[in-house]
Amino acid sequence: MNMKKLFLYAIASGFLFTSCQKEDSTEPTPNNGSKTSPSLAVGPVPSTFVKKVMIEEFTSTSNGMSPESADLINSLIRSNPNRIYHASLHSMDVMAGSQTNRLMTAFTPTATTLPCASIDRNSFSGNRYQPITKYSNSVNSMLAKTVNCGLAMRSSINKGIAYVDIYSGFTSSATGTYKVTTYLVEDVVINGSSNYFQANSSNTNPTSNFFNMGNPIVAYAHKNVVRKVLSADMGDAVNPGTLANGSTAVLSYEIDLPNKLGTSSNWKIISFITDATTNEIYNVQMCDLGTLKDWN
Repeated sequence: MNMKKLFLYAIASGFLFTSCQKEDSTEPTPNNGSKTSPSLAVGPVPSTFVKKVMIEEFTSTSNGMSPESADLINSLIRSNPNRIYHASLHSMDVMAGSQTNRLMTAFTPTATTLPCASIDRNSFSGNRYQPITKYSNSVNSMLAKTVNCGLAMRSSINKGIAYVDIYSGFTSSATGTYKVTTYLVEDVVINGSSNYFQANSSNTNPTSNFFNMGNPIVAYAHKNVVRKVLSADMGDAVNPGTLANGSTAVLSYEIDLPNKLGTSSNWKIISFITDATTNEIYNVQMCDLGTLKDWN
């Protein structure tokens, strides 16, 4: 079965979505969100939304500084629980996907040095691709913003097929055009094949968390690897008629799950709202596949 967008429709706040497949008991999911069942539904749009930040990291197993990039991102996530979400887009290795090259060349100037990251796809000093040294300041500046939109999501799994519903809501009437992009990510990829070994330039640096871990690192944990783009590459349009106070738009997807790359990994869904003109990300949400994640 090919991935396909099923429908887009607008609903008033307070709508309860009740048609949902049961989760396949053979698919493991951690406790990040409520396990879906027909009785669980997305609630009404809240009066305010918490601003969350999306980090799209561009990385490669062959780049020796990639562990330092991922380590800093993990530190930022730990310091700001439920406020920062991360997707790693691999280049020139076995985990590489077409979305990586699309995004690395989508903005001017293009991304030329790995590792780097796009923070909410915002431009800082004329560049949307930030080096490691600028991650923290860029993330903190985005966390300080206020937003009038947010997301909720629910999904289920049945016989290797995932059913995903992405809700975008607005607390005040909005003008302009908006898109919603949705990724399927594999949370922790650890694989014994040498194709997954991670180059480590910090192996001889005693101040690094990766000192004496080997170069390459054999059992390296690759976090939040983007495996599929459920939406269009740069997002699916939100119906302009839903951009009103308390309104909700829903995008639904049905996909065949690919084979996992990791030995004990889990699937997650990351979805974010962007300005269709500037491509800046306004807000983002993430949860385990097969669960419900309500607003905020």
